[in-house]
Amino acid sequence: MSDTQDGPTAQSPTPRIADPDAYPVLTVLMLMLGGFVLPVVGWLAGVVMLWNGTAWSTAQKWLGTLVWPVIVAVPLVLFGIGRHTGGQPWPFVTGLVLGALGVLVVLPWTCVRLLRSARRRR
Repeated sequence: MSDTQDGPTAQSPTPRIADPDAYPVLTVLMLMLGGFVLPVVGWLAGVVMLWNGTAWSTAQKWLGTLVWPVIVAVPLVLFGIGRHTGGQPWPFVTGLVLGALGVLVVLPWTCVRLLRSARRRR
């Protein structure tokens, strides 16, 4: 018998290096809270980490990328409409309610969804 092996077991496949366990958690934290800590820059860092990670599908990456811009844009659009409606309060109130719902409901829902998906793909 020789020390070298022949046949299909001679070449073992290179193990695929998966994301470390902390990478998905750090990515979601940067994505969701980075906008509070460092506006725009923190969110962008989270987006880069999200798209470089292997734990999420493309649809989930788009969800994580767009959740903050939509949460910010919807109230801003309504506030802009409110400025042109002759001082009627409904656009301001609607913008505040939707902004609060976005931060208090949609953002945590997205965070949980991304973390669960990352856990399943490990």
